[in-house]
Order: sequence, then structure tokens, then C-alpha cells
Amino acid sequence: MDRRDPAVSRSAPPAARPKVRVLGKYYAPFEGGIEHVTRIAAEALVGNADVEVFAFAHDGGGSEEVMAGVRVRRFATQIVLASQPISLGYALAVLRGRYDVLIVHTPNILANLAWLVRRLILGDRARLVVVHHMDMHGRPMLRAPSRWLYDRLLARANRVVVTSMKNAQVSADIRVACDIVAIPLGIDPDDCVVADAARSAARERRQALAGDAPVVGFVGRHARYKGLDVLMRALALMPGVHAIVAGEGSESDAARALARDLGIGPRVHFIGRISHDEKLGLLATIDIFAFPSTEITEAFGIAQLEAMAVGAPVVASNLPTGVSDISIDRQTALTVPPGDPQALAGALGTMIADRALAAHLAERARTHVLDHFTEAGMQTAYRELVVALLEARAQ
Repeated sequence: MDRRDPAVSRSAPPAARPKVRVLGKYYAPFEGGIEHVTRIAAEALVGNADVEVFAFAHDGGGSEEVMAGVRVRRFATQIVLASQPISLGYALAVLRGRYDVLIVHTPNILANLAWLVRRLILGDRARLVVVHHMDMHGRPMLRAPSRWLYDRLLARANRVVVTSMKNAQVSADIRVACDIVAIPLGIDPDDCVVADAARSAARERRQALAGDAPVVGFVGRHARYKGLDVLMRALALMPGVHAIVAGEGSESDAARALARDLGIGPRVHFIGRISHDEKLGLLATIDIFAFPSTEITEAFGIAQLEAMAVGAPVVASNLPTGVSDISIDRQTALTVPPGDPQALAGALGTMIADRALAAHLAERARTHVLDHFTEAGMQTAYRELVVALLEARAQ
């Protein structure tokens, strides 16, 4: 005869784990600043919730997989309109299912529209977090309707995340009152350790390309706002100085043509896309890292963090965004007005001539990055934010 107390023997079913849905643009292994944040933030929440990410397929049809505990659903894209992927499957999936917290990475007009439709039809009451990466640039035909949609998304958000409060202050797209919190981007210091083989290969490449000449480095996507044209014009004012330019993008051909037109083609070495280890080796063996971005679209700049973590002295544009949270003039870098080739050439020349100053700034910059801009700190901030929203929802 079973003499156990029925109240004790019948255990209650385990409480369901909270569900977090993340609406992103692309996802790892696709590389980009927004994708980096999307992945890091999603992985931070795995210990506290079931996390699923919606993303557009970057290399073909739809797929589904689990990555580091995150369920990743990629949807086939029918068309890309003004840099915005359009996917019927993505939009329909947003309308289905239940979740406790929704995180929307913006700009993403389709995600914004699908969320609004879901809210109007289903009266969605989940907690909403909007991660504002940057304002939408260009797209004049889409600007008015996209801002109308964005106003409604922001007005309903429980939190709006920016990488720096400076970005919120200069934003033309954040036009409604909302609860804003800053979560800076970060790097994993362990991912910035330069392997001996990578350092050796980078030294050999430098010697083969530039001999014993001073070398300025640039790493990043060749986009309109990255200031490659400014860097080319600055190098034209610096006889004998070489540059190694890594990466590719829409402005690559224009930058190469400008280098030829300025007569500096033999001193500017475009090496295309490189691996992570090759990038670290390059950053460890150049004399200065140039970050000449020209517009507030450059909201932060992971490349700066990586260069500083490796120990490269940095010359950066003094943009009124999170860029200047990292590169602080005469403290962690030398900064110059955006779009000013002469000022950029002067600062680069100062770093080349004054190696003691360059070393001092590089040392302070590395400490600054490790103290304030790590992935661990970033994950902790996202985890605390979502846990607080879940607790508030349960009350």
C-alpha cells in the first residue's frame, strides 16, 4: 500500500521557460556589425529563456539550425529592395507563435511592418525591445513610410537600446518619447590574441608590399560612409607612406581608381577580404590604424576595438556617435574632423613621427577597451535587461 502523501508524490509540472523571439536581418556566419550584436545578445539569453532568431538567408534558401543554444530560422529572400531583404516566409512567421519578449534589430522595415500587422490583428502584449543600430540612410521613397512605422514601434517599446547615448542624441529616426538605454558593443579579448604564425605572415606581407616604409592600415567594409576617399587623399599628402587596405564593398573600385588618379597606386595595397587571424596579424604589424569614417551612420566601430585590443595606435574621425566613446582625442587616439584629408594626414604623420606618443596612446586605448567594451559586459547588460522585463511581466 502506498502510504506517501499524495500532495508530496504528485509534483507540479515544471514551469515553462520564457520565450524570446529575435527579429534580425542576417545572422552568423554572415559577418557585420548588426549581425555581431544580434548573435551576442541572443546567446546571452540562452540560460534564461528559449531563444529563436528570425533572419534572412544570406546564401540561398531557407534553413533551420541550433547555434550555441539559439534556434536560428533563416528565410528565403524573394527580392532585395534598397538594401532591405523582402521575404514572405519571414513576414508570415512573425505573425505566428507565442513569445514573452520580442527583440527587434533595426533598421529592418519588413520586421517593423510585420510586427505592426501582428499587433493590430492579435493585440500582441509581449515585452518589446528595439535595438537601434543606426538611422536609415537614403531610400527616399521608403523614408516617410518607414519613419511612420518606426514611430509606432518605438512608442510601444519597453526599452530602446543604443550603443551610445550620443547615437540617440544625433538620431533623426528616434522621434518619439521612449525609454532608452545604452549597451556598448564589445569584443572578446581571447579572440584578439595574435597567433605567432599570423604575426609572422603579416610581417612578411608588409615587407613584400612596403619594404621598410611606414604603413597605415585600414580594415572594414568598403561602404560609402567609411571614408576611404578621405584616406586616399590624405595618403597623397604623405610621400613615402604606404597603406594596406583590407576588405571589400561597394566603394572598392572607386577607392582603387582614386588611388591611381592621385598617383599613389603603388603605395596603396588592396588585399581584399581576409580571415580573422589574418586581420589580427595585420593590425599587429601596421604602424597606425586609420578609421576615417565620415557620417553618423558609423555608430560605433568594432574595427576600432579590435585594433586597440591588439595594440595598434589609432587615428579616427571625431564623430558625434559612439565612435568618440572609444577614440578619445589625446587619451586613447588622435582624432580629426570627419572628411578632412589634410587633418587626417597630419594626425597620421604625428603618430609616425612620435612613436612614444603612439605607444602611450595604444597602451591607454587597450586598457580602455578591456575595461569598458567586452562581449562579457555586453551579454550581462542584455541578460539583465531581458530578465527585468520578464520579471515585470510576471507581476
